[in-house]
Amino acid sequence: ISASTASVMLAIGPFIALVLSHFITKDENFTVFKFIGVIFGFIGVFILFGEDFFAGSQNSLYGKIALLFAVCGYILSGFLIRSISSVPTLVTSSGMFITATIFLIPFIFILPNNSNGEILSLSFLSIVYLAIIPTATASLLRIKLVQKIGVQFMSQVAYLIPIFAIFWSWIIFNQTPEYILIVALLFIFSGLFIRNIK
Repeated sequence: ISASTASVMLAIGPFIALVLSHFITKDENFTVFKFIGVIFGFIGVFILFGEDFFAGSQNSLYGKIALLFAVCGYILSGFLIRSISSVPTLVTSSGMFITATIFLIPFIFILPNNSNGEILSLSFLSIVYLAIIPTATASLLRIKLVQKIGVQFMSQVAYLIPIFAIFWSWIIFNQTPEYILIVALLFIFSGLFIRNIK
């Protein structure tokens, strides 16, 4: 799936957080407007899924399903972080990455490796940057914010992701947004607007 489509899928995060927080925590309670907003948000996601379902594009459909599970996992991790707010941020972040590393090690031996063992300097620098800035540093900030202000408020960062992702995908990868993507995004943004009505 394209970066633009993935970014729109990520925008469903606040809706999932709203539904789960209603049942798991006391941070948010459902109102009529929030319920209508959630409906609009999920309609937007179903539009994206429907495109692949009717076109018979299984690879793209499976990719979107996997991404939806990833978004759910991201939101659930926020609730777990919120429930252990007394644990220091660095300890929580370290434990998260150590657990993820242990879980991923078997895949090194299972998945095929097409590389010749050489790592280009540019690739190595890219890996270092991705590990330090958008992963480790961002994780510390996210955990600290979730502990302080809650999952629901923190999940609203997903509002900005599609806007920047679609723009940069268009500039860097020359990926022109498809009309179905724009329609889905309009439904999701409409849902975000409605759910914030007091």
